[in-house]
Amino acid sequence: SPAPQHQASRCFSDLASLKMGVRTLSEALQLSDECRVITTGSAPFNIVHTNKAWSKLTGFKFTEVANRSNSFLQGPHTEAKLVERMRAASEKGETTRVRVVNYDRYGTPFYNSIEIFPLRDMAGKLTHYCGVLHGEDIPDGVVPPIDRKPEELFGSTSGSSTDPDEEEETAAAASGWPAAAAGRGAGRVKRLRRGGHVTLQEALDNTEDAVVMTQPHPPYAITHVNAPWCEMCGYTLEEVEGLSSSILQGAETDEALLSELMASVRRGESSSATLVNYKKGGARFLNQAHASGRE
Repeated sequence: SPAPQHQASRCFSDLASLKMGVRTLSEALQLSDECRVITTGSAPFNIVHTNKAWSKLTGFKFTEVANRSNSFLQGPHTEAKLVERMRAASEKGETTRVRVVNYDRYGTPFYNSIEIFPLRDMAGKLTHYCGVLHGEDIPDGVVPPIDRKPEELFGSTSGSSTDPDEEEETAAAASGWPAAAAGRGAGRVKRLRRGGHVTLQEALDNTEDAVVMTQPHPPYAITHVNAPWCEMCGYTLEEVEGLSSSILQGAETDEALLSELMASVRRGESSSATLVNYKKGGARFLNQAHASGRE
């Protein structure tokens, strides 16, 4: 596959906005043209979210890097002292900024000015980190590219167990709500604590159930989907970021039931339902969904 055409300019972030900082998970998950990556709050600082701008800069899709550390961006000319500085600051819960040589999916080096912000909950507890990246091209000949085969970078991965020709399955996803979490199969919908509400941290750290998060106001644009949701629905995070979950709706989707669920969420209530939805490509599936406002 040819390398993505993003080499001419890597300046996707607004450096002025870095001065404002990112302090909470809610802020970090907002739709943004900045290149953003969110990791867990403790070593090995595995990735739980990337946005479309980050994918454009690095060439990687979220589903390729979810639950991995950022070390795949490093290479022979990545400065070890700067990597250690980032690690030390992260272990102390501190904000840090470095300019380091990184490598994209196809082995092309670039200067990565990254600022790392600790994210804390309402009690002040460190839960995650948000990295805001600003990429710059490196002049030809200064740092050589590396021979990298993207398909071999992470080794073999297990494919979906779902038959692509299957017309109907029982599963769980979201169809237009501020947040949803559920699992495959009957009886797998989670009972969420505190009357059914789910925190951002709980939703983001859920790697077993199909989860989609949206903005809390119309048109409920998607801000995050996890790997199980991508596998179930056939879309990548990069394809759906900024869209509404109406992309899953079709001829047999019950609009009245959707409206009822949306009304419940707006009242701060937790709701569940089984809907007919459609994957990318049009395959029909039954969506056993749990919808909840976020805390």
